[in-house]
Amino acid sequence: AAHIDAATHRILVCIREFDETGGWFEQGAVSCAHWLAWRVGWDPATAREKVRVARALGSLPAINEAFRTAPLSYSKVRALTRVATPENESMLLETGL
Repeated sequence: AAHIDAATHRILVCIREFDETGGWFEQGAVSCAHWLAWRVGWDPATAREKVRVARALGSLPAINEAFRTAPLSYSKVRALTRVATPENESMLLETGL
């Protein structure tokens, strides 16, 4: 399970980079989530959630690192990124761990 979470972290990093560079726009998609639904085959809700979490991890370095090294599962990261801010990140991370 830890290997799957680490791989999920890696794909979210790639999604964030792809979103930031606008690679999806160059291929005619209306959003990164739209591109993921089209090219990867995820349903639109899943694609939007992956992009949301990927973007959130960019501003939450401690949660990002805990996910990268697998003490946190994707499920926990997904929940934490709904409410985490740079100001409350450490407290939420402690709770999540």
